[in-house]
Amino acid sequence: MHTEPDNDRCRNFDRQRNEIKTYDQSPDDRLGTQNEKVVYKWKFKLPAGFQSSPDFTHIHQLKSVGGDLAAMPMYTFTLRKGSPDRLELRYAETDRQVTLAQTDLAPFIDKWVSVTETITYGTSGTYDLEIKRIGDDTILFEYTNDDIINWRAGASFIRPKWGIYRSLINAQDLRDESVLFANFSIEEL
Repeated sequence: MHTEPDNDRCRNFDRQRNEIKTYDQSPDDRLGTQNEKVVYKWKFKLPAGFQSSPDFTHIHQLKSVGGDLAAMPMYTFTLRKGSPDRLELRYAETDRQVTLAQTDLAPFIDKWVSVTETITYGTSGTYDLEIKRIGDDTILFEYTNDDIINWRAGASFIRPKWGIYRSLINAQDLRDESVLFANFSIEEL
């Protein structure tokens, strides 16, 4: 992702995105549906010197399609510049996100990590996240909730997204950036 001239689909010039995602034409087994349990697995690596925006740098989202809340992602992995830089797990039951958990970003830099995200889509849903460093299996981040709302009225399905989606409002804090991804897996249980 380049700080210039990349933007958001030639529509928004205060942000940019480069994403891999499912959509309505994807096979059914790649779309999350109500009362379904799904395990998403993947690996990623943030390069040495990675620079997050103080506004937002998203690298993963679970987003509903359809209904009044489709514009707001349900879950988001946000990387944010701060003291220290951090990884935030963000959640929105409605149209407002909150941070469920966060951790120092430093242990993620220049290391491959594996992610296992398990979710039951429903109004009495579950969510489990574990991120481990590859090589020594050290758990860098985890979160579990056995009673959380993971379905929105009017939604047709939930789609996963991976990549870089970041604010350009403070472009002086950014650089041309890469995130490496590998070994995507979507499993319905």
